Amino acid sequence: MTIKRILMPVLVLGIMVTLSSMAFGQASPVNCTLTAPQGATGHASANGHTEPVGAGATGQPLAMTAGGAVVPATPEAGGGTLRVTCLPTAAFNPGAVVLTIGFTSPITNTQTHPSTPAGIRVTRGTGDFVAAGATAGATNIAANVGIAAVNNAAGTIIIGLGTNAGGFATTSITTGGGAPPNSPTVGIAFTNAVTSTFDIEGVLLSVNGKSGNSVVTMTSTGGLNVTAGSVEAITSITPGLADPTVPGPGTALPGTAGTPSVAQTVVPGGLGLTTPVAVGPAVLSSNGAIVKSNFIVRVQETYPEMFKESAQFNSGATFPVSNSSDTVVQFVFSNIPSGFDISSCSAYLTDVNNTPNANPLIVSASQANVSAASPIINVNFNASPDLTQIDVLWLVCAKVTAGSATLPLPSTNVTVQTTLGPAGSALSSLALALTGLATGQIPRYATALQPATGQTVIVFPPANTNLVVPFAFVGTGYDTGVALSNTNADPFTNAGGGSATSEGTVQYAFYKNDGTSKIYVTGAGSPGSGLSATGTVKAGYTYSVNLSELLRAASVTTPFTGYVIITANFTLAHGSATIYTTGGPNAGAAALVSPVLVMPAISSAAPRTAPEGLHQ
Repeated sequence: MTIKRILMPVLVLGIMVTLSSMAFGQASPVNCTLTAPQGATGHASANGHTEPVGAGATGQPLAMTAGGAVVPATPEAGGGTLRVTCLPTAAFNPGAVVLTIGFTSPITNTQTHPSTPAGIRVTRGTGDFVAAGATAGATNIAANVGIAAVNNAAGTIIIGLGTNAGGFATTSITTGGGAPPNSPTVGIAFTNAVTSTFDIEGVLLSVNGKSGNSVVTMTSTGGLNVTAGSVEAITSITPGLADPTVPGPGTALPGTAGTPSVAQTVVPGGLGLTTPVAVGPAVLSSNGAIVKSNFIVRVQETYPEMFKESAQFNSGATFPVSNSSDTVVQFVFSNIPSGFDISSCSAYLTDVNNTPNANPLIVSASQANVSAASPIINVNFNASPDLTQIDVLWLVCAKVTAGSATLPLPSTNVTVQTTLGPAGSALSSLALALTGLATGQIPRYATALQPATGQTVIVFPPANTNLVVPFAFVGTGYDTGVALSNTNADPFTNAGGGSATSEGTVQYAFYKNDGTSKIYVTGAGSPGSGLSATGTVKAGYTYSVNLSELLRAASVTTPFTGYVIITANFTLAHGSATIYTTGGPNAGAAALVSPVLVMPAISSAAPRTAPEGLHQ
């Protein structure tokens, strides 16, 4: 069956070429041109597989009259019109003629897909392209023009001009399948000075990987002169989405009643949120402690008509015929730990000035949560976006917790990328059009994840405590004693709100008044008391050490005047520092107590903005 389906178009074409050669002996007075009466399609996505051609600025083809006039503001599903116009300077019969309509990209639909009325078709014949006896009408008057073959991979449509010896069709020849004249044997008798036209509609292209514009050409095997056989089918092929971003502090965000947020640090309830959501990635310590429990992702379309509801895409020529057959934005998450909880996710649409769309339900997320097992959120449109302005899509996930994930959490950040959907291929492995319910979706796109390296939405900084000794001194007659306690052992128990047991090493960063600095991390053989054999401070232990001992271990020369930042690689560390005398009758006496400040959690997603405090 496959062999027959391939051979038949070749056989038909061979017959047409032979017949058209009958007119080669004389110069043809019939001059033909190819045009796009509605104009080229304004934009197409650079990973699009089903982009309409000749569909006007917004890609929404309009209705056409029997006479070929464009009907303003009236959509025609599956339109997208190319027009062949022929004008003879003398009466002439060229015999059967073969026209080849050639695209620079694969054709991804057929004469019956997504439906016969919206498939590839010839229609609206005028003049001598209406055979004698044919009934004129809005869509079925090209009775001596027929589609002989569509080569999807090559991007060509073979059209026969003429009628069968047995007669002509008086009904629509939109499908080119079974209704003559797809293999004409009798030429058209062109009338001197009579303009004749017919339209080609419903072609969908895969422009995946393309850029710039797309041009369609028309050639004739003979009998007709093609005087203008090239026309722009798509004006601009460009990525449909800008790279997503995770807004940081100072970013202008949507605010109440469409007014940009004054604080520029939260998304207020103007988008329908019940609680504010802060900018920047979510932050959870590796032990599951929440530093920031939410995040926002911003995605902007690159041209005004990219985001479309199903009724807008090719004026509704979608497959399957469904309200959810929209252009879809997919948010693809990576590195989510098993059992981790990312939930309460919702999507909102605004313009570039952060004014929310008048219909707050214009976008719909396929699910309110993502997980390691289900890491993709699809967002489609419940109403028609404005095709004259650039829109911005916001994904807000208001709840991020460790859930049932195994602790400690991994150090790898959770990231997100975006792509257009539904995802699919241009053609089958046999280079045939895809028409199945799952594979032949219209619209559909090649997966093109943006950016190449995902945007960070959740970070897992190590579970630690950062402390600072603002003044420390080691010199003649003086030293500084530093004590650090791991208070994760307490009488409250986990069930009663107490801490989870953890232990770790301690890092000391010495900042000397001469501008030098040095870092030392405890390990086996470190000085002082209270460390384990491997250099960790266990829960319930206190590590005490002289600063002079740490400086010798770190090869820092004395005297030392400066400050020390301590990073305890466990939570709930607390400390004290005392400058004391080392000689004379008062050796060991405290000279100055230096407070040890506990700093807020620090990570790339949560910079030092909050004030420091004793937190004792």
